Amino acid sequence: MKLTVLSALCAWFLLGAVGTASESAPSDENASVVRRTTLIVHDLDASIRFYRDVLGFELWLENNGKVTGDSLPSDAALGATSRFVIMKGKDPWIGMVGLLEYGGPKQLPKTPKRLVPGDAILMIETAEIDAIYQRMQRVGTPILKHPKTQTVTGANGTRWDAKFLFAWDPDGHLLEINQPGIGARAAGVVPVKTAAAPAVVRREFQDGIYGQLHVRRIEPSPSTERHAPIYLLHQTPLSGRMFSEVLPELARDRVVVAPDTPGYGESAGPRSAPTIEQYADALYEVIARAGEPVDLVGYHTGAMLAAVLAARHPRAVRRLVLISMPLFDAERRRGLRATAPLEIDGTHLTNDWKSTMSVRPDGQSLELAARLVAEKQRAGSNAAFAMAALAAFDAEPTLRSIRVPTTLIRPRDGLWDNTAAAAKIIPGARLVDMPHWTYGFFDAALQV
Repeated sequence: MKLTVLSALCAWFLLGAVGTASESAPSDENASVVRRTTLIVHDLDASIRFYRDVLGFELWLENNGKVTGDSLPSDAALGATSRFVIMKGKDPWIGMVGLLEYGGPKQLPKTPKRLVPGDAILMIETAEIDAIYQRMQRVGTPILKHPKTQTVTGANGTRWDAKFLFAWDPDGHLLEINQPGIGARAAGVVPVKTAAAPAVVRREFQDGIYGQLHVRRIEPSPSTERHAPIYLLHQTPLSGRMFSEVLPELARDRVVVAPDTPGYGESAGPRSAPTIEQYADALYEVIARAGEPVDLVGYHTGAMLAAVLAARHPRAVRRLVLISMPLFDAERRRGLRATAPLEIDGTHLTNDWKSTMSVRPDGQSLELAARLVAEKQRAGSNAAFAMAALAAFDAEPTLRSIRVPTTLIRPRDGLWDNTAAAAKIIPGARLVDMPHWTYGFFDAALQV
């Protein structure tokens, strides 16, 4: 029942917090998205087997409790068992199915009922309708309508073929299983696809303001329908390497680029500390090469650079995601210090290791933690520059000037309150709380 941070990040891009297929992304408080349908079931174990083994859902969450006076109304006695699970389909944000059993297993309906007002039909889109049909036949699922290809008319009048199957689940809920045909793509309906093999991350150097700038770049297969490119800006003193695990996930339907900020990772650095604006302009040169507006993501220091870049170059940024925003008041900025001095006995290295271990999340291997510590050393004398620029930067006027649709994500780390404060300043910003995420979440699978 583990949901990876990688999958959750993909969900934000796919569902419009950053936006892909629609410019009217649900970034305001009044937007609504159907997250889950919960079905009241007679035998939870039987329902789990059906939705998992026949339809291909995953068991994502399970809660066991008791019926109380505050529970949903039912015929179950107080103190009776209450069991609830969420089954996850292809997407971790929408398309979930809840299964709720009150008072223990009861006798299952013997025959499917006829539809009456108040009933619902659960529509499930798939890429393997024939395989599902075969599995239904093996377990004796009541079939209402066997698989049949029909012509569908869309909202814009465009027509395409799709295959439909109607069947009843173990509790008599009617299911419409739908597999769009190839022509659905031309009509603006994208069929569910099976996962493609991840593409290869390419590393390249580009000329920049301070010398050659190193980027990691990954592209989907040429036949894949593509959405806006995503550019990921890292925290300091790390590099784009911190996104190594998430790059292939995000690149399933778009180009993804993770540049090393000048002076960090393998990018050439300036001889003196730039301002935050100068760092942002240096990164803009990389983004401008995309030739189209991009979806921009920043983390910690990278979040501030992304915000400044979006404010200074709004036509280059389509959607903005800021994770753990380092918004500090003047007093806190004066106390910022980037790195400890080098020690001849190497204690600065052991201190770095102990600091990393103190916030190491579940799921982060020692190998990944060691890579993190090593990456902190690569910047050398440049390590202090970005933090010095952040310390000298009064961010509030810039944040108020942002006109790009913005989502702020706040994990449970040292910038929890700072991120919420930034969300109040950026016009129309959406704040998403992820209290189960913490340091190192880009390469750790978390229980959420």
